[in-house]
This record gives sequence, structure tokens and C-alpha cells, in this order.
Amino acid sequence: MLKLVDCLAIMHDPVTAGLAIVISIASMQVVFLLQRRVAECAVQRQPLWLVTGAVVGGMGIWSTHFLAMLAYRSAGPLDFDWTMTLMSALIAVAGMFEVLTLLARPERGKALLAGLLLAATVAAMHFMGMWSMKGLIRHSYDYSLLLVAVAISTVLFVSAFRIVPAPFARGPARCLPGLLVVAGITLMHFADMAAATFMVDASVAHAVDETSRLVLVGALCAVSTLLASGSVAAVFIDRHLTDLRGLQEASIEGLAIVRDNRVIDANSRFAEVLALDAGATRAEGRDLDSLLQPLDAAPVLAPRERTAEARLMAGPAERIVEFAVRTVEYRGRPCQVIAVRDLTASHQAKQRIEHLASHDALTNLANRTLLEQRLCQAITVAGEARASVAVLALDLDRFKAVNDMHGHSAGDDVLRRVARILRDCANDHDSVARIGGDEFVIVQSAQSQPKAADQLARAIQKAFRREFNTQANSLAVGVSIGIALFPDDAQTPETLRHCADIALYRAKSEGRGTVAHYSAEMDQDLQQRRRIEAELRLAIRRKQLRLNFQPLVKTESGAVVGYEALLRWRHPELGEVPPSTFIPIAEESNAILSIGEWVLRQACRTAVSWPDGCSVAVNVSAIQFARANFADKVFDILRETGLEPERLEIEVTETVLLQDEAQSRAILNQLKAGGVRIVIDDFGTGYSSLSNLRTFQFDKIKIDRSFIATMETDRHARAIVRSVADLGRNINVPVLAEGVETAAQGEMIRADGCTHAQGYYYGRPVEDIAAAAHTSGSVISLAERRSA
Repeated sequence: MLKLVDCLAIMHDPVTAGLAIVISIASMQVVFLLQRRVAECAVQRQPLWLVTGAVVGGMGIWSTHFLAMLAYRSAGPLDFDWTMTLMSALIAVAGMFEVLTLLARPERGKALLAGLLLAATVAAMHFMGMWSMKGLIRHSYDYSLLLVAVAISTVLFVSAFRIVPAPFARGPARCLPGLLVVAGITLMHFADMAAATFMVDASVAHAVDETSRLVLVGALCAVSTLLASGSVAAVFIDRHLTDLRGLQEASIEGLAIVRDNRVIDANSRFAEVLALDAGATRAEGRDLDSLLQPLDAAPVLAPRERTAEARLMAGPAERIVEFAVRTVEYRGRPCQVIAVRDLTASHQAKQRIEHLASHDALTNLANRTLLEQRLCQAITVAGEARASVAVLALDLDRFKAVNDMHGHSAGDDVLRRVARILRDCANDHDSVARIGGDEFVIVQSAQSQPKAADQLARAIQKAFRREFNTQANSLAVGVSIGIALFPDDAQTPETLRHCADIALYRAKSEGRGTVAHYSAEMDQDLQQRRRIEAELRLAIRRKQLRLNFQPLVKTESGAVVGYEALLRWRHPELGEVPPSTFIPIAEESNAILSIGEWVLRQACRTAVSWPDGCSVAVNVSAIQFARANFADKVFDILRETGLEPERLEIEVTETVLLQDEAQSRAILNQLKAGGVRIVIDDFGTGYSSLSNLRTFQFDKIKIDRSFIATMETDRHARAIVRSVADLGRNINVPVLAEGVETAAQGEMIRADGCTHAQGYYYGRPVEDIAAAAHTSGSVISLAERRSA
């Protein structure tokens, strides 16, 4: 070590040696800067930066060595073999290239290999440089000092490569690797110089004078400085431009620089948004007004306080873009930056949301909100023009049965078909809307009324008959239509709609599938209906309901075998309200649930006191039967009242089997298994009667009174009665004829084979069963009635 210090003090020019160290430090810092750039940049540009780093690093190492040689104070003349000197420079560059290539790889242990390789490169370059010296001959050499220096330098190199900082590191950590490498290079050079003893070579005829030496020193410093500073500048320029372009390309917005209304630069997203086929180059040189058409009709670069929207001048017609313009300095001149963003998807989504807000999602017809707007507008225009507006309220017949039998998916298909029919029948001036469920409304304006409304209603019914065959297709539906007119029936949208609903109700109550025009009498009828509905809900609590009982007799013996419970309602103001009036209202309002339970309980409680074997028959609504717990409710009432299940007859119509066949048959089976007798009521008027008899074992068949009433004059009616009686006898099920009012009818049903009968001829409904014994016109003996 002392020899090394002596060598540094005696044999070298301190200034030149200092310049060598400074150049080495600068070069190594630049090398590590370039190495970080290799890690940052795209793969395709990495070889360029590797070569640049190798040249800067190799020349830095070589310059350090050559300056140190020039700083050596020899006793004799000193010159260089420039071929070998150039080879030593190439060795340094090649070695540095391999070192940087190693560091760029992800393999483990690369720091050790890179350190060894750099140590070998510096040693080879140094020895080649030493051999290129003329005027000095190496007399002796201390290899131990050299080996120690190489070992220490290798450790420094490996340490430097192990602590290479991350690209985003800051502070002194960025300088430490370069300083370690410089320390290793310097150590190896001066240790090698200290280990050697030189003698003057007398064969060298000339020497490098001081002036030439200074020129070489200056040239080397200048070249090294240019290489280092140029590389640094290249790194920062490349990083700036690359990052700027990358940031520009990463933007979700299209960006373009515009000067004199022409595009001079643009990112690729700009071309994509504007649907330019050949990328950003197609945009350059284009006039901005030939690309965009602002929706506000102002020029694209016109001053605006906020963003604006535009369509493409040449591109998809449906594409909408949002753009904003700002003024910047670009290439030394004021320019405009335009940013464009594709709003097509958001516009379409917004339009879809707006459409859904005003249209029915299933049928794409106008919904209630849009209908009200159009109706208000139509009435306003008609009022100013003294014209008419018609509102047609439509409701589908049998739609609930379709939903119950085939499910909601089939119901949706029916609704879509209905919407298509209504659109086809209406004209461009009409507004067709679905306001919920199976309810539709059509607003007719700018036409002669009521003629146009009648024509439209007839066209709709004709289309329904053509599209839906209600006789053969269980998916078929009909339509009932109510019509109200402005200004004849109402002057406001709300009342006009209300009047149309009232007319629709009348159309449905008159047999469905019909058309009704609003009249004031309809409103009175509806008000009366609403009053009945309200009063009916309180009838049980006010004890206004009662049960009458009508005898059921055997046609052969005339013996009373039971009674049918018939509901009656006496209102203090309305008087005796007939069942044909309040029962349908109770079913529509669901009041039938509480009323039906009350009837069942009262009938069972009353029948308990009758003689054994005398049954009570109770009619059950399809709405009651739709409740899954209906059978449990029946058995609870039987336990509560103490009536034997065999004495209770539940009368159901075939409508019960249409709503939910699986559930209905499960309830029927549950009731029958518990001992309750099941009677099919109004037989012959329902859907698929014979199939119902085949799939369920009923305890009794009741022939509808409509056949009994006409059998004296209508041979077809009597033939049906006879056929049903024969059917019952063949399947061993009793057949009861209801509505028998004359002796002739009684004799006919007995002769035709009906086993049981019911009607005024046998006894009128009474509250007191004992009073039935005095009912006139009965063929039952007084003794038999008393025994009953």
C-alpha cells in the first residue's frame, strides 16, 4: 500500500490524474443512468440504449486509463502505439456492453458475473494500454499487489451491481453504484502502475512533449464530456418525448394539435374516435371543420365556456362526440389542443333510459307517464281547435286464466302479440299505451268522433278474432273496450280516463268481448257498485248477513236429504240486495274470503242441530279455493262446530280447476280424504267438463238450472239432462237437477234419471228449517218433512 501511495505522489500529474477520476465518475453515473433507461424503455429500444451505455462506459474507462497514462511522469520519452490503443478502447466498449447486457437480464447471480466480467475487461484494457506505450520497458512486476487490487475491485464492482437502484429511486443512493465502480477502476489502474518497475527504451526516437500532452488531455476530456452529456441529454429527451407520447396515447380521449384550423399532430385515439381508417396520420393536415359538425352549429374552434357535442362529418351517423378546445404553445407558436371523447355509448344508454322511463319494457308501448303527457297535449290542441279526442280503455278477457294455466312467460307472449295488434290497428296519430297488467289505452286525436273510435274498436275486435281462436286455443284472449270522448264526456285528462274506465267496466259486465260508450248512467251504476263494495266489507260486523236453506230431495221418494246454504244480505238503506249483485262484487274485491269463511262456519254450526244424515251444501268461490290453506280452514271449522265431515258438501264450479290445476286437485283430494263430499256445480257450462269427471271422482253432479228451465220446450236441453243423468248412473255418481220450479219439470227429471233435485217446486229457501215443512207446492209429505 505504501508503494501505491508513493507511486501516486511521484509518478503522476495530480491535475491530469484528477481529470481522469472526474471523467470516470461522470461516465459511470451516465452508464447507470442509461442502465435504468434500459429497464424503463420499450423492448425494441433496449439495444440502442445498451450500445449507448457501452460506448459511454467503455470510453469512460479507456479515457480514465489514457489520461492516467498521460499523467505519468517518466524519465524518458513517452509515445503510444495507436493501433493497440484503439484495440484497448474497443475491449473496454465490448466488455461494458456485455456487462450491461448481463444486468438487463432477470437471472439470479448476474451481479457476480457482471462484476467479474467488468474486472476482467478493465484488466485486459489496462494491459493492452500498457503494451501500447512506447519509451518505457517494464523491468519487474509485483503480482501480489495486482491480485489484491483486482480482488478488491471485483468486490467493489459486484457490490455496485447488487445495489443498482430502482428507476424511481432518489437521493445519494443513485450515485453510490457509480462511485463504487470508479473506485474499483482507479484502484486497478494505479495498483498496476505501482506494481510495475519501468526502464527507458533508448530505441524510441521521439517523445510526447508537454504541449501535445495537454492537447491530448483536452481532447480526451472534451470527447468524454460530449459523450456523457450527449447521452444524458438523449435520455432525458427520449424519456420526455416517450412519456409524453405514452401519456398522450394512454388517454381515453382523442387529442390533436390544431394550427390555422388544420390538424398538425394527433394521437391514435383521435383517429379512432373520428373513425379515420389509416390512424392518426390521416388526421394530420385535415381541416377540423371537415371532421366535426358541432350540434350547436358554431365552428369547432369557436369560444365556448364548456364542452360541446358534435357529429362526424364522415363516419357513422349515430356517433356523437364531446369535445373541448384549449390554446397552448406548440413548437414555438400558439396552437389549439382539441380533446374529443366518444359519447355514442353513453348517448345510447341515456336514450335507452329515457325510452324505458316513458315506455313499457315488455311491449315497447308508451307507459302511463307518456300516455298522460300525450293525452294532456291532445286535449290542449283539441280544445284550441274545437275538436274531439277519444280515449279507448281496453282490458283482456281470460288473460288471468292464461297466466294461471300456462305461466307468466306465455302471458308475456300474449301481451306482446296484443301490442302488435293494437299498433297495426292504430294510425300514426294515435297513441297506444300499456298502463299495467293486461290494461291498454289508446288516445285518438285529429279525427272525427265518435265514428273514428267505433271504427278502431271494430278493427281491434276483428283482429283479435283473427289472431285468437277462443274456442280451440287455451292461450286465446278476447278484448273488452270502453270509449269516452272529449269534450262530450269529460274536459280534463283525469276525468276522461275515468269515464273510459267506467265504460270498460260496463263492457266487461255485459258479457265481455264487447264495446261500450260512456254515459252518465254508467257513472251512477259504478258509484252504486262502489257503495255496495264498501258496505259489504262491514256487513258481517254489522250482522246484516244471514243464511237461508233450500231443501235437497230424492226424486224417487221425495225425502229431504239435505239443504243448500244460500247467502242473503239485508241492508238498512239498500234493502234486500240480491246475491247476483253482491257476490260478483265480493269476488272482485276479495271480500269473498271473509264472507265465505263466515258462511261456511254458520252453515256448519246450524247443520249440527239437524237430524243425522241430513247434509249441508255450501258454495265455494274460486277465489277461496285459490288459497293453499283452504282445506285446513275447512277442517278447523268442522272441529270447531262439531259437524261430521261426511255431512258437509262443498260445491265448486269448473272454474276452480282452471286457475291452478295442480293445487286445486291437491286441495280437492285433501278434502275428500278427510271425508268432505265434493259436488261439481253448474255442470255443462264450464270448460272441458267430461275431462274433469275423468280426472277427479266427484260425489255429486249438479246440472245447471239453465238446462232445467228450458227442457219443457227445448228437446236439446232435455237431451242434455238425460245424457248427464245416464253419465252419472254409468260412473255411479248421483245427479242433482237444480232450479226445478214446476211439477212437469219434476216429473221429467225423475223420468230422465236424475236422482236428486232442488228448486222452488220442492221448497223455497228459508232461515228456519222447521218452516220448510209448510212450504206449499212440495211433493214431499208433511210427515217426511217433520222427520227431516
